[in-house]
Amino acid sequence: MNALRHLLHYIRPHRKYVALTVVFAVLGFSLSFAYPWIIGNVIDGLTRPSLSHAARQHTIAQMTQLGLLAAVLQALVVYGRGHFNVHLGNSVVTDLRRELFDHVQRLSLDFFTRERTGSILSRILYDVHEATALIYTGVIVVLMDIAQLAIAVVLLVGTNAKLTLACIALFPLYALVFVVMNPRVRRASERMHGQFGRISGNVSEQLAGQALIKTYTAEDRESQRLTEQLQYHHGLVVAQSHDGHLVASFGEVLVHLGTTIVIGFGGILALRGEMTPGEITRFLGYMLIMFGPVRRFADLNITYQTSLAAIRRVFRVLDIAPTVVDPANPYPCPPSRGHVRFEGVRFRYEQARPETRAPIDDDHPRTRPSTEPEPPWVLDGVSLEAKPGERIAIVGPSGAGKTTLITLLPRLFDAVEGRIIIDDVDVRSYSLRALRSAIAIVQQDTFVFSGTIKENLAYARPDASDDEILQASIAAHAHEFIARFPEGYDSKLGERGLNLSGGQRQRLSIARAILKDPRILVLDEATSSLDAESEAIVQDALEVLMEARTCFVVAHRLSTIRNADRIVVLDAGRVAEIGTHEELLVRRGVYARLVRYQTKLSG
Repeated sequence: MNALRHLLHYIRPHRKYVALTVVFAVLGFSLSFAYPWIIGNVIDGLTRPSLSHAARQHTIAQMTQLGLLAAVLQALVVYGRGHFNVHLGNSVVTDLRRELFDHVQRLSLDFFTRERTGSILSRILYDVHEATALIYTGVIVVLMDIAQLAIAVVLLVGTNAKLTLACIALFPLYALVFVVMNPRVRRASERMHGQFGRISGNVSEQLAGQALIKTYTAEDRESQRLTEQLQYHHGLVVAQSHDGHLVASFGEVLVHLGTTIVIGFGGILALRGEMTPGEITRFLGYMLIMFGPVRRFADLNITYQTSLAAIRRVFRVLDIAPTVVDPANPYPCPPSRGHVRFEGVRFRYEQARPETRAPIDDDHPRTRPSTEPEPPWVLDGVSLEAKPGERIAIVGPSGAGKTTLITLLPRLFDAVEGRIIIDDVDVRSYSLRALRSAIAIVQQDTFVFSGTIKENLAYARPDASDDEILQASIAAHAHEFIARFPEGYDSKLGERGLNLSGGQRQRLSIARAILKDPRILVLDEATSSLDAESEAIVQDALEVLMEARTCFVVAHRLSTIRNADRIVVLDAGRVAEIGTHEELLVRRGVYARLVRYQTKLSG
């Protein structure tokens, strides 16, 4: 019921379409009672000896006209009910998908580092659709069926109470079967949805990793793995169908047993003179209408259980509380000077936070066994300062915490202990929008969206003019290669910019950062994957970008950070050394060892 109440929240804004759907649904089931009444009157009119030939003809003509009117009204009802129900359902789908996507975007990187893209995509597209199937064929239909069932019982009792009691005596048997089988249908539906989410995640990974798969000629292995997962999913679908259709088959037995009772017991009552042929006909029609909801209920139950499983999975994501959120009273202005201080910052992954305890592919939250030790600190008491306009290089062995440190600046993660101060204000006191508007990050793996070059450049500032985009491209040394494309800035890029070289993608990223005009710039291995020629071009562009900004430069290639104002050496999550290139060489510490090692490799 909690899940259904959640879903009803999304129906309320579309009350107009709910009302129209209900009106047409009421008209529809009301008209269904007309036909048994018309047929019964015709039969009684034909078999009643007291009526004259003219009176019988008049009855037939009158009932025929009513039948034609009912047929026309039924056509209007079918259109209205179907059209407005689809309008209602799709409106809810749109609202729910939008809210789910917005909510997922508000979650921090904690969530995305633990959940696969395919599983998230399955929630937004597949599960939302399945959840709202209950609207299309469930909620309103069930309410109308209950009303139809009640009216049918009243009409049946009015026709013959004895025969009605004989027919509805079958209902407890159906209820017993439903109570026994329904939990099995629900569990089967939840298993089926969970497996589909896992398949979505695997397919997403396989499509993203095609280069690796082809390099290792693993196509057959991946196909076999997917085949096994699909076969398992097929088995779950069949199991759900088995349990659901067992209930449906019993419903069919119930309908036909009711018909048999009408034939047998109704025939006896007719022989006793307690019912006329027309009344038996009307009773049979009303009874079939009464058993219609029972017959549909079995199919609706499958839809209900499938939708309920999907609703739970959708709201399981919506119920995850973001870890990184705006403060209650955010500082009104974004950072303007770029004075940064890290004060005793400690951080570790696998921290017990809402986003790490709420997996979306199963019903059980992740819990760390009490005997399992806490994960190690990735950053352990880091303190450092960058004055406005300074260039701070961050170096150290792999796993020292370099990239983790810079992700804390724009609050992609939050420090577990300690604090980060920008312009004398804790970063957690800024609104996320204000804080991140002052920071730009140029990473080693530059992300390029499918779309035009111009759209990718303007991603940093959608309101940027063509001239501003051009000037940023020139400054980033990107204009030269863009101009060689047949359509220039309007040229389409493939997914993730695969029709660009690494250096070209990097220069687009730098142009984006120039357009953003940040006070604080973070370069995370921005040139490490480039060849010497591309690195030289990109390095020139970076010099333009770094001018008069506070810069943090993470680099493995120590040759790229010799001219930094200060070099911070991280080792095992701690600050091992701070100084200029020359000062650190003299100390013969971690930095000097790294320089010797790289010099040996390059030699």
